[in-house]
Amino acid sequence: MEKSQIFKLFLCLISIVFAVSCDDDTVSVGSNVLPDMNKVTTSMVTYAVNSRSVKADSVLGNTNYCYLGSITDPESRATTTCSFLSQYFLLENTRLPAKERIVMRDGVPLCDTCQIRFNVATSYGDDLAPMRLTIHELDTSNVMEEGKIFYTDIEPADYINSASQPLATTTYTLSNLTQSSSTSTSKSLTVSLPPAYGAFILQKYYENPTFFKNSYYFLRHVMPGFYMEAAGGTGAMMGITASDLLVHFKYHDTTAAGKDTIYDGYLTMASTEEVIQNTRVDNVIPDAMLDASNDYTYVKSPAGIFTLVDIPVGDIVAGEHYADTINSARIIFPCMQGEVAGDFSFAPPSTLLLVRKGEMYSFFETSRTGNDRTSFISEYSSTYNGYVFSNIAPLVTIMKLERDKGAGVTATDTEAQRQAKYTAWEAANPDWATVALVPVKPEFLTGSSAAGTVTRTLLRVRNELDLASVRLLGGSHGKLAIDITYSRFD
Repeated sequence: MEKSQIFKLFLCLISIVFAVSCDDDTVSVGSNVLPDMNKVTTSMVTYAVNSRSVKADSVLGNTNYCYLGSITDPESRATTTCSFLSQYFLLENTRLPAKERIVMRDGVPLCDTCQIRFNVATSYGDDLAPMRLTIHELDTSNVMEEGKIFYTDIEPADYINSASQPLATTTYTLSNLTQSSSTSTSKSLTVSLPPAYGAFILQKYYENPTFFKNSYYFLRHVMPGFYMEAAGGTGAMMGITASDLLVHFKYHDTTAAGKDTIYDGYLTMASTEEVIQNTRVDNVIPDAMLDASNDYTYVKSPAGIFTLVDIPVGDIVAGEHYADTINSARIIFPCMQGEVAGDFSFAPPSTLLLVRKGEMYSFFETSRTGNDRTSFISEYSSTYNGYVFSNIAPLVTIMKLERDKGAGVTATDTEAQRQAKYTAWEAANPDWATVALVPVKPEFLTGSSAAGTVTRTLLRVRNELDLASVRLLGGSHGKLAIDITYSRFD
């Protein structure tokens, strides 16, 4: 018999002997191994949770995805109107044909057409609802500065060129949108500006080509951007991924055969991530949506309503559970069925961020992502018809330790002494255990693992500016609950 076979037979005999010598009740093996003083006891307790709806005054608005239009939620009757300010990116060291080759009129470059083309990714509402759009030129003396934080309550009047009249006003419907190409699902809307405005841009180039060196000079000396104002109508909204400014002109040249001819040329600029785009959101929220007596709360975007949730940390760590380890803290926010169904009803937000109330603005300003300690991301679950935060125990523990430190609690304090100290500290810190549910749009990098499974890496979390609305079970009646699992060494 080979050595390997003898070794395998030996292992088999040892296994049989060990199995015969063991008690049939294998459940007790783990506890028998540990000394009596180190036995671990676990327990689970459910606590009631209160929540409330609050109007969001604004959210961070400088993104590369803008909204235009006005629409009323058929269920809540809340009306959202969106306009936006947009700068345009110019390629570095842009060059135009020599001035002597440009077709001129009255000493000024001839501009055939000047247009803005909006690239529309999504649209909502009535295809036939007449909507009105007015385009204003911004002011070179007060440019929206890169690196500055802009919110959705931005005041356009601060940046509009007050000395100029609107460049264009047009009426459109969603049915006017044209297919971008035969292979694309996106659509576009083209608005004409006065050709004289395009001629002004061309003339600026020949006055000083340095102004076209890069976007920084271009924005401050030629064209700082536009304010796209939703100026009338309701019933339709567009989600715009980008817009392009196109200035068409003619210039003299020669053909391959050496003959003189006139060619069509164009100068193009695009709204991109390199420059600022900022959506302005105006919401008219009915008082009924914010009624504290409701047994539900709302989450609505863009910049509409957040849900604030009071985590009952004081109850969770009180009494006999003060020294326990919190292994898990699970909370589910169920969605309530809409009262009105229809083609124009808003869908629930795809993703919610749970973050401490005091951080719900700095979170976005500092470009953070969910860290599963003080902020958590949950996608809508059709299985639960809601949003599941499976374990926010790290946050509960952080809140507990923060309160202990702030209140000056020591390990030798009695329960009564702790509570007395907590009362004073909580009065000065009323939101210490409050979190906000904020609709967000996460961006992922999709890849694959060595095993061939799909992986997703979270890259960025932005405020959701898409139209979305949902009612969540909650309110101040204890209809929500958080499940806490404790452990302790006996």
